[in-house]
Amino acid sequence: MSRLDMVGLLMSNSEQRMSTETALELLTKQQRRRILRRVADTPDGATVDQLTQHLRGTDSRHPDGNGSVEHRGIELHHVHLPKLQDANVIEYDTSQGTVHRGREFQNVLALLEAIDDQQEETWSATS
Repeated sequence: MSRLDMVGLLMSNSEQRMSTETALELLTKQQRRRILRRVADTPDGATVDQLTQHLRGTDSRHPDGNGSVEHRGIELHHVHLPKLQDANVIEYDTSQGTVHRGREFQNVLALLEAIDDQQEETWSATS
């Protein structure tokens, strides 16, 4: 069974809490994909400062004309983390400045990994 098939089973489970459309919408922004990958790499959670530093490092290598690093930090605090929290993908404790995996984290991460795998297969096939 392919990873995409497994994701389909996860997302269509009778206990489904999040629609596939919602999960895909969360993954449309590169910054949210980076946040998810970083949280996946830190099972005990990450601080907002660690996430900000991680995103600053990737932003400096991949400028996208989307504003200053400060602007990206503001987006992290006011847009991306709250959006992921509202979907129960992460638990964002603003008073402690920490981010942990939420109830839907594994489902969205599995979808992201399936997309990444499919993209790698497509690139390999065209090379």
